[in-house]
Amino acid sequence: MTPKIAAAVALLSTALGLASCATPDYELVGPRKVRVVPSAIPVDRSGLAPLTAELRAKTSRLGLDGLKGLGGDEVSRALVLLPKNRARPGVITFEIEDGPDAGAYQCETLGRGKTSAAWVRGWVRGAIGRARIYYAPMDVEDGATVPGLYDVRNISTDTYEIELLNASAGPDDAPPRARSVDPASRPHYSGVWKTWYSSTNDSVPIDMLWSEEYQPLSQGAKVPVFERPSEAKTDDEKRRREKQLSRNKDYYRGPYGRCGFANHTDQWDDPARKSDSEYAGRDELVDFRWRNTDGCLKVRPDCLLLLNEFVAEQTRKNRRVQYDVRETRDLDRVPVGAR
Repeated sequence: MTPKIAAAVALLSTALGLASCATPDYELVGPRKVRVVPSAIPVDRSGLAPLTAELRAKTSRLGLDGLKGLGGDEVSRALVLLPKNRARPGVITFEIEDGPDAGAYQCETLGRGKTSAAWVRGWVRGAIGRARIYYAPMDVEDGATVPGLYDVRNISTDTYEIELLNASAGPDDAPPRARSVDPASRPHYSGVWKTWYSSTNDSVPIDMLWSEEYQPLSQGAKVPVFERPSEAKTDDEKRRREKQLSRNKDYYRGPYGRCGFANHTDQWDDPARKSDSEYAGRDELVDFRWRNTDGCLKVRPDCLLLLNEFVAEQTRKNRRVQYDVRETRDLDRVPVGAR
């Protein structure tokens, strides 16, 4: 590390108030070091209102927007706290500065890896309620979300060429916000799943790109980063890979060789799904913890819409927008399902 970069890192450490993995205050943010671990996390309904009310009773400002970063960057962050036991939910905390929605927010989030009810060699054992589950660890593809710093962008048709990954889904199956317009002119590219788009609002997924240069001050500091050799299994996969690399040559370089992280929602809160007999009795309808994540960050639609506003607002201010993902055992002890 050069003296210039070392000085910038020291400045960033002071500005962001980041703690090392060994210190006990990694769940604290802002100038007054406000504890943001909630007293309980609802899973049978949206936790946005009660979690936000509890947070605002402690502080009106988080102090995570417009901070001085490396190389003259201005940085704004959302803080993502995930439990060590990823079968449980964590929380994401962020602040919108201007407009009618201005204020600090918190909602529930999941960062679990691909999950199975049956034993899988090398996977982590956990439980949802009384049900035993096994989920992929963070050092494998589709494993649990890796703690660290991610640069984030709204996957918007304004800046993204968007391609549906659903093999059977054509343009008519996707909402307008997932349909690319003049795709070749867009600076970014992403594959998405149709199920990432809820019918309850106009939220869009958020792209999460591992920010290697910022990791020295995060829990991702010692995570091995490399580009895992990948052979496309089909011509379609090869085409998508080449298209992604034409926009970002480092896209496939990441923690444990992983890439393709996103923050998105699902369709379990859609009225049509709740009333569809095909899904009657499914655990996902009554308990947020059961919803599929496959290593991405999952939130409910109401929270994702506000996160889109946060990302858009801070981007307009020419700030680098990031998620600071951390793991804390404190969340292993927080009651879930509490009203």
